[in-house]
Amino acid sequence: MSRRICFLPALFCLLAVTVRPANSQMVVPAAEAVSDTVITAFVPAAAYASDLGLVGGLIINRFNYHPRYTPYRTFSELRLVVSTRRLFDIRLLHEQTETLGHPVRSRWVLNAERQPRDHYFGIGNDTPFDADSWDERYYFFEIARYIAEYSGRKNFYTSRRGKLDAELILKISHVMPEQAGSHLLALDRPRGTEGGWVNQIGAGLIWENRDSEFAATRGNRLEIKGLWAPDPVGSYPMTALSGGFRQFVSLPVPHFHPVLAGRITGSWVSGKVPFWEKPYLGDEYTLRGYPLYRFRGDASLCMNLELRTWLYEYEPLDFKFGAHVFHDRGRVFTHEDTLPELFRSYHHTFGGGVATALFTPDFILRIDLGVSEEMYRLYMNVGYMF
Repeated sequence: MSRRICFLPALFCLLAVTVRPANSQMVVPAAEAVSDTVITAFVPAAAYASDLGLVGGLIINRFNYHPRYTPYRTFSELRLVVSTRRLFDIRLLHEQTETLGHPVRSRWVLNAERQPRDHYFGIGNDTPFDADSWDERYYFFEIARYIAEYSGRKNFYTSRRGKLDAELILKISHVMPEQAGSHLLALDRPRGTEGGWVNQIGAGLIWENRDSEFAATRGNRLEIKGLWAPDPVGSYPMTALSGGFRQFVSLPVPHFHPVLAGRITGSWVSGKVPFWEKPYLGDEYTLRGYPLYRFRGDASLCMNLELRTWLYEYEPLDFKFGAHVFHDRGRVFTHEDTLPELFRSYHHTFGGGVATALFTPDFILRIDLGVSEEMYRLYMNVGYMF
């Protein structure tokens, strides 16, 4: 076993522990190992915010590699965030590429969250924003979320060009917003203000031919998914459809070998949809730079373009340090929008960030700064945006 510590230029640090078989006499890359290689990465963090108080967080990722399994045998993640002012968020994820001896890639997610500063700005693409109202917490409210989700993928077609998987999805969720106070949610009272259950079953198709699921340099991925919440087993019967396409291209620039990454995603919902299940834009995965859940609607369309490159590499530790710039563009739609709205009134954000990897190319710690016309936002997360 080897232990290494790397302090990063922010209020957090990274500790990666690499565990290899007892008879291993030398350090080898995960792809060349002849038996299990386990890499565990810890990212503790601390910060202070005037409305949340002292905030502490921890991310633990555990990779179990074996040459028989791609991209790994198992992957587990724990995320925990707490604050001195009622913020609590814990997320457990486990994924394995073989289930009960069958080639089914299973993924389990459990999430429990109490958020004292969730956001609601209304429904639609042109909902107003006022800086003074933001400072007075007019758009904020408290909410509790509990989610359990399972997805299973099985390959049924493979060629030299890629592979096609079918996916089954089961999701149970309960959400309870706070109704008291003079915030916008209490005044507007959209469907779902009283909270309730949304229990869904769904299916999807995934086309994959990227050279890496974590830091692709070429290839593409196409995904379509449908979810259905039947009337008898939940508070809000509804249907949801979503899809996304990603493309990665390596640019012929010596030494840096930058990658141009593009993504387009869309979603649509119908039925008795609570506001917290409506498609939204505004977070570290959609429009970086806008507040969380800034735009909600019955459908959404989002486009992301990112230029990435590694600036420095140290092979003995599999250490990499890189940078990226990005442009995000998107909008939401309601049933009142007409066809011409598809081509106008898009929101834009711009920004950049840095990324680092240590001991495994699959664990990438990313920091983004996104700028919108309303504010700027700083994000820290594990893995590239897409």
